[in-house]
Amino acid sequence: MKILTPPPGLLEFLERAGSNAKIYEVKSTSEHLGFSLGCREEELLTTSLILHAEKAPRLSVHSRNHKPELLSGERLANSVQIYLLTGYSAEWMPPFGLPHLLETAIDPRCLKSPCLYVPAGILNGWMAITPEELTSLTDFKYWRRVFAA
Repeated sequence: MKILTPPPGLLEFLERAGSNAKIYEVKSTSEHLGFSLGCREEELLTTSLILHAEKAPRLSVHSRNHKPELLSGERLANSVQIYLLTGYSAEWMPPFGLPHLLETAIDPRCLKSPCLYVPAGILNGWMAITPEELTSLTDFKYWRRVFAA
């Protein structure tokens, strides 16, 4: 598999975080992606942008075959809103390294596998990441302090 360089904003974030995550180019249909990566379907994650009329947007990281949990008054952003708020297409939006720091919820079912794959912000780009690193890179409270300094 070909290793890709992430988009500039994501690359800067990963370098600042000291991440060793690798991004692989995987040209595969959605149905065969797990087979191409050698993983189970529940290890393929996606990121959803969730909007609320009276609160800041937030992210949900979950398996591609599960819907994110929505709280009262919340709704999923559409593809145009996702692009305008993050600069990424809905399909390839990573769960971190976005232009704005957003609170992120991770479905606990995702954290049971030793290796996960998340969209890497570019066409056919999938980032291999451990559950521990995913949790660390999406830690809103930590990154808010880092970026405030």
